[in-house]
Amino acid sequence: MGRTDTFEGRLERKQHLIADKIRLTTYPFIRACLAEFCGTAILLIFGTGVLAQTFLGDHGKQAHGGFLSVSLGWGFAVYMGVIFSGCGGSGHINPAVTLAFSLIGKFPLRRVPLYTISQILGAFVGSLVIYGVYYEKIHEYAVTRENGSFIVKTTGGIFVTNPGASHLTCFLDQVLGTALLAAGALAITDRNGWKLPDYLHPLHLAFLVYALVGCFALNAGAALNPARDLGPRLMILMCGKFNFCFNNLIILMFLLY
Repeated sequence: MGRTDTFEGRLERKQHLIADKIRLTTYPFIRACLAEFCGTAILLIFGTGVLAQTFLGDHGKQAHGGFLSVSLGWGFAVYMGVIFSGCGGSGHINPAVTLAFSLIGKFPLRRVPLYTISQILGAFVGSLVIYGVYYEKIHEYAVTRENGSFIVKTTGGIFVTNPGASHLTCFLDQVLGTALLAAGALAITDRNGWKLPDYLHPLHLAFLVYALVGCFALNAGAALNPARDLGPRLMILMCGKFNFCFNNLIILMFLLY
């Protein structure tokens, strides 16, 4: 009896038939949106993960990092996010970058809304993963230091940015930082400039974000990415444990477009 007549053979044919029906290679835009979703989720897992470890560790018995580790963590969070999303998508993982590429004709404008939604959802899921991983430590900190309250400017600051200066200063800070990020991304990927190989783009973007976080974190947390901020805000709003509201001018973040 041949292999194709065995139970294993029939099962294998059925599995391939099902896989062929749901295979996304025939739907490149859906694949690209999923890639952006996954890449942004990876970005938030690494980025908020390093924030959680640094913040909760510094307030525990032993420090687990400092500002340098936060800057490096976010830089290489971008590196891993671009690696994951660049396989099937564009490697933007940032609505501001998506729009910047669109405005200069390197990305179709009609695709920006769905890319943005994919990135926000990815940020939501990525931050939710870290909330689950560090739930016990976050709860322990809230009980022992904040009378059981989950406050957005302390434990909530693991996931979202908070203003450290006037609203105007924070707005200008975010405009400048995001503009430098978008301009840097365009320069790194420019075929008429330094002509960097594609495989070096993620590394250069990582160092760019590392530098930006090191320079622009004091005033407003260096979000540099509307999805990175809004996705986690929606997550902590859903969890319902934080003393939190949308009063940090979140709408102005989208004016960075």
